[in-house]
Amino acid sequence: MLDAFVQIDAVPYSQHSLDEVDPAGTGMPLNEESVAVRHGLVRLEAKRENYFAELELDGNTVKGPSARILTSQVGWRYLDPDDTDHDDNALVRARAGLMLIPFGALVPNNARDRYFMEQPTFLRALFPGDIDAGANVDGAYGLVRYSVAAMNGAPVGDAQWAGRDPSSSYDLMGRFGTDIPLPHHGRFVAGISVVIGRGLHPGTPPTKDSLQWVDENQDGIVQVTELVDVPGSPAIPSQSFSHDAIDLDATVHWCVKGLGHGQLQLEGAIAKNLDRGVVYADPVTRSRDVRELGFSLALEQDLGAFALAGLRYDRYDADRDAIEQAGVATVYTHEVFSTLSVMASARFHTARLIGQYDHATNPFGRADNGEPITLRADKLIFRAQVEF
Repeated sequence: MLDAFVQIDAVPYSQHSLDEVDPAGTGMPLNEESVAVRHGLVRLEAKRENYFAELELDGNTVKGPSARILTSQVGWRYLDPDDTDHDDNALVRARAGLMLIPFGALVPNNARDRYFMEQPTFLRALFPGDIDAGANVDGAYGLVRYSVAAMNGAPVGDAQWAGRDPSSSYDLMGRFGTDIPLPHHGRFVAGISVVIGRGLHPGTPPTKDSLQWVDENQDGIVQVTELVDVPGSPAIPSQSFSHDAIDLDATVHWCVKGLGHGQLQLEGAIAKNLDRGVVYADPVTRSRDVRELGFSLALEQDLGAFALAGLRYDRYDADRDAIEQAGVATVYTHEVFSTLSVMASARFHTARLIGQYDHATNPFGRADNGEPITLRADKLIFRAQVEF
């Protein structure tokens, strides 16, 4: 089977947009008010008896024109002999390769199936890019849903490793849940997920003793008094550290006559040293564990056959124990990101036009006097997409 999916984003307004380049030296533009190809996906699927394979390619212009392998996996499944028409309800499915990370309810969802523009902030922090390489066994039996997996532990969106596994250990994760039918075409889906693994703090190589010349009198002539001895330093070995998280998710689905399908979805996670995408968690650098907490609450409702509206609030505390020096005093600070998203969508067959306004906050702003301040980071986004 061959299918394709194209997603175009236009951002007419962003409070974080600047006509400037990144002063950190990357040279990347800071303008966010532009048009971009968010996804251009081509997916090939093959099935033979109980075996299957998938290859999905993605082209986008988010950080300049690029192409990559999004997912690539092979697997085997055993279907319930009495329910062979529903592949998603396999009793056992085993697969390996590059795949959506099987953690929680939102991370494993393909971009084709999402109405809100991006994942909630806490999931973009803990599982940046949503994709990692590994092996997974999952399945369904009656009302029970289960999944266990061993993943590399470096998602493709990892701010430091970008999908390159830095350690020999694996992230071990699992989800145990249920899917209960409700009256009037409703469903209740819930689950608990856990992950444990290890991250890596990179060491530094040794340096030699050296001389530094400081031309104090600006005469351009080297003088003995202007030479400074810079002693070398020994190598610092890399250190590994543990990270983990527990996640709870629950979704209620319903169907309203004349309107259509609706759902209320709640998901939250408590984590330690797992932020790899928003505020990188390195307990070796901070000399303490970094505790994270996040959740999202989303409501979606069809408005007939051709429209849908949604409302979502998500909140993420990147460091529950964050402190800052204020003069001689040590004060607790709040590295909290929050976003209230209002979304509306029109659809026709496999085409969608989506508009979303994000009322967001950034805790790392600074006032004119240098004091820390929470800034607004509102954004308006329009998205056109079609699947064929």
